[in-house]
Amino acid sequence: MLKQLIEELSTIALTEYDAQVSYEVRAARATASQGLALLDELDKLETAG
Repeated sequence: MLKQLIEELSTIALTEYDAQVSYEVRAARATASQGLALLDELDKLETAG
Protein backbone atom coordinates (compact mmCIF):
# COMPACT_ATOMS: atom_id res chain seq x y z
CA MET A 1 0.00 0.00 0.00
CA LEU A 2 2.79 2.43 0.86
CA LYS A 3 4.57 1.53 -2.37
CA GLN A 4 1.44 2.40 -4.37
CA LEU A 5 1.14 5.74 -2.59
CA ILE A 6 4.77 6.60 -3.35
CA GLU A 7 4.31 5.61 -6.99
CA GLU A 8 1.18 7.75 -7.25
CA LEU A 9 2.90 10.77 -5.69
CA SER A 10 5.89 10.29 -7.99
CA THR A 11 3.62 10.21 -11.03
CA ILE A 12 1.86 13.38 -9.92
CA ALA A 13 5.15 15.15 -9.24
CA LEU A 14 6.57 14.21 -12.66
CA THR A 15 3.39 15.30 -14.42
CA GLU A 16 3.43 18.66 -12.65
CA TYR A 17 7.13 19.13 -13.48
CA ASP A 18 6.50 18.34 -17.16
CA ALA A 19 3.62 20.83 -17.24
CA GLN A 20 5.78 23.53 -15.64
CA VAL A 21 8.64 22.98 -18.09
CA SER A 22 6.24 23.01 -21.04
CA TYR A 23 4.71 26.27 -19.77
CA GLU A 24 8.12 27.89 -19.35
CA VAL A 25 9.22 26.88 -22.86
CA ARG A 26 6.02 28.24 -24.39
CA ALA A 27 6.25 31.44 -22.37
CA ALA A 28 9.84 31.98 -23.52
CA ARG A 29 8.87 31.58 -27.19
CA ALA A 30 5.62 33.54 -27.19
CA THR A 31 4.97 37.24 -27.49
CA ALA A 32 2.67 39.37 -25.40
CA SER A 33 0.25 39.74 -28.31
CA GLN A 34 0.04 35.95 -28.69
CA GLY A 35 -0.74 35.63 -25.00
CA LEU A 36 -3.45 38.28 -25.17
CA ALA A 37 -4.98 36.59 -28.23
CA LEU A 38 -5.09 33.30 -26.34
CA LEU A 39 -6.78 34.97 -23.37
CA ASP A 40 -9.36 36.49 -25.73
CA GLU A 41 -10.10 33.03 -27.15
CA LEU A 42 -10.49 31.59 -23.66
CA ASP A 43 -12.86 34.41 -22.70
CA LYS A 44 -15.00 33.66 -25.77
CA LEU A 45 -15.15 29.97 -24.88
CA GLU A 46 -16.06 30.75 -21.28
CA THR A 47 -18.90 33.11 -22.21
CA ALA A 48 -20.21 30.78 -24.94
CA GLY A 49 -20.34 27.77 -22.63
